[in-house]
Amino acid sequence: MTIDSGDLPRAWRPYVDPPLLSPELLHEPDLGAHPDFARLRHYLGALVTRRTAPVHTAVAFNAVYFGFDTEAGGYAGGPLDIGDFPSVALDDEVEALPVGAMINVRTGGDLLPAEVIYKEGAHRDLGSAGDVPTWLSGAPSGAQGPGMLAAVESPTMRERLVFDAGAFGQGLAATSQRLARLSRRRTTDEYGHLLVEARYRRPESDLDDTSYYARYLMTRGRDQLTSSLAPMPLPLMLPPTSTPDELEAALLRLMCVVRQALASSPDLRMWGDYAFTRTSMAARLADPGPLGRDALEALAHSVARSAVPIGTRRAAAQKKVVYTALGPALRALPQASGLLRETAYPLAISHANVLLTDYARGEADEDTGLLPNGVHMTLDDRWQGGGVWRVEYAADEGPGRLPLGSLGEPAGRGWTESCVPTPPATSLHPVARPEAVKPSPRVPDAEPDPDDAELWPDDRGLGDPVPASAEPDRIEWTQPLRSAHRTFGCLPLPQDVLAGLALPGFPDEDVQVRMSHDGRTLPSRWSSQCARIDKEGRLTGLRWPDEFFPGILLTSTWRRDSRTVNIRTRLLSRPQTVDGQPVAHRYDRRVRTRDGVDTPRRGPAVGAWTDTESLVMIAVRRLGLLDVYGRALLARERLHPAIGLVMADAPVRPTAPGVERALVALLATGRLTTVCGSRGADGRPHYPPKPYEAGLELVCYTPLVVEDRPRGGNGADEPAKAGRLVTRYHVPGFLRLIGHLGHEASDEQRRLFRQDFLTFGLAGTPEIPPGYTYVRPHERGS
Repeated sequence: MTIDSGDLPRAWRPYVDPPLLSPELLHEPDLGAHPDFARLRHYLGALVTRRTAPVHTAVAFNAVYFGFDTEAGGYAGGPLDIGDFPSVALDDEVEALPVGAMINVRTGGDLLPAEVIYKEGAHRDLGSAGDVPTWLSGAPSGAQGPGMLAAVESPTMRERLVFDAGAFGQGLAATSQRLARLSRRRTTDEYGHLLVEARYRRPESDLDDTSYYARYLMTRGRDQLTSSLAPMPLPLMLPPTSTPDELEAALLRLMCVVRQALASSPDLRMWGDYAFTRTSMAARLADPGPLGRDALEALAHSVARSAVPIGTRRAAAQKKVVYTALGPALRALPQASGLLRETAYPLAISHANVLLTDYARGEADEDTGLLPNGVHMTLDDRWQGGGVWRVEYAADEGPGRLPLGSLGEPAGRGWTESCVPTPPATSLHPVARPEAVKPSPRVPDAEPDPDDAELWPDDRGLGDPVPASAEPDRIEWTQPLRSAHRTFGCLPLPQDVLAGLALPGFPDEDVQVRMSHDGRTLPSRWSSQCARIDKEGRLTGLRWPDEFFPGILLTSTWRRDSRTVNIRTRLLSRPQTVDGQPVAHRYDRRVRTRDGVDTPRRGPAVGAWTDTESLVMIAVRRLGLLDVYGRALLARERLHPAIGLVMADAPVRPTAPGVERALVALLATGRLTTVCGSRGADGRPHYPPKPYEAGLELVCYTPLVVEDRPRGGNGADEPAKAGRLVTRYHVPGFLRLIGHLGHEASDEQRRLFRQDFLTFGLAGTPEIPPGYTYVRPHERGS
């Protein structure tokens, strides 16, 4: 039964049946078609409208997971224990707090509960008018100067935290008079914000805000995440044997679902991970005041003019690159200071950054990326000072120059370009920027260099035979089937097998190959074949069954002194759906990522290729770094030339702006994500980032794997519509309202709740709230 939240008692409004974050959303590959996703998007639209500041993905997750009442305007009841929140005051040195963290503002008297809704870097070298030292833009944690990183395990950064003191409803909300008194008493600064020295752990210091909040919930906030009073605790969505890594991966997936719901809402706009209503943006543009359209447009023009050389005769000598932080620039506007207090500040920051993005995109030439005055303007750092914009005069560089970086996504070139060799110091280490990765002019539609070492992945060993056992009478090995093996009808052999097959007549003598496909009987044309060995040590002349997809694991055996090689596949213990495709047999995730993509197809027009988004996906999967989980990571700045490699025979390929638009769309839907990596001295990317290397934004593809359940035990790789594989969903346990019917939970349900409370490692109380019963985990599906 579905219950409207307005019918619930105020103390337990978070409990809505069914909960907004259902397990179907955790595993659903096509979110847009799922009815629960529409409910989630509708709720988040009401949430963003209700909140007085832009809503970060982490804050939106809080609202859904912990139960924010959009009518009452706060978290009512549920799993949040105010007494457990960390306390913070102005100029504290604290363990770094993420956006989304629940805190208590230390007032000298009672604690003031609040939610951190926004944060930015507040480095002491930021100028009062927005001027920024070059090295600070995009600098990693621990940066102390141009190319200098502190050799410490726990770097400290100065941050501005903006909190919402009304997040817990009217009964606990602070009045404007109280907030003003806190500012006068220096509990907060003059804008009602908290400036703190945030202490990070080195492995976590360069995570993005959403990933850092997920790590926070897995560590310091774990009791909140695993509370039994949450509408649907995350541990109940997973098997009891799930590892912490699997729990964190599921948490990140849920946050990705929330962000996709925000980004796909027609009533909202996004700046990074912050969502705000289009209505609020329209009101800003209609405002004639100090922070209205005229003021922000004047600021945009001022930023764009800052790098234009003065005069003409000495223009080359006066060219420069200028970095401007929007936070201090907004606070320096006449009569704007009083309009940037408390939660009004992040809304103004979001509006200003979006306006500058729209201005740069709308006025720039599509081919050169230059504004009419000859400058190239991009966002270089999203975090420091409310967003640092980079402006470079580039008109004199000649036609066709397209500087690195996109209009709305940070490139971090300030820090990267400042990394020059310097003498080592006692406690600081220089970060040398290699010549191979210095920015260079680029022609948008020039053919990429096929020998570019930064683009060609190192796939040595991917698909090579791996010995499984070597007995006196036989040798067994495994290897994944590569796409090239299917295309050319071949298969590499281990050296021991080649040596044993080197009988008189080699390599012309035939080898018998017998294939078997677990769960299915192959026709004779595939099950028994005659092959030869070429000079490269491969079986050739093979015909691979259609069911043998790229990446499928082959287990092969050769009995010594024979001329027969047996090849077989094995079923998975449970069939899976990978990126919407059914897979029933064991496979190598890395090879499936690399080879399991279709060749781009031409569109109706001659020479045109369909769907730029699919080209972006193919480029990332074919040319990105691979890990054991099948993830592929490609440097964002190298995406455009990478597309030229995967479609090198095409007469026309997408322009850089077209590729960027396709990438932004893929990021908004969650099909791709971004992570922070680093660049090595050889120009190749590294992930996780290595200390003392320049930071690098990587585009990440992660295969979406969902376990299915077969009907009748057969496991062929056929679509579910054929009746061979049927998907069933795991529904975690949750609390259901029955008090309105005059019922209470039975003793048996109370016992089961206490039992699952211990089994799944939940936190909080093991008792069912009054008026509710417990629905145990079960499976649902046809």
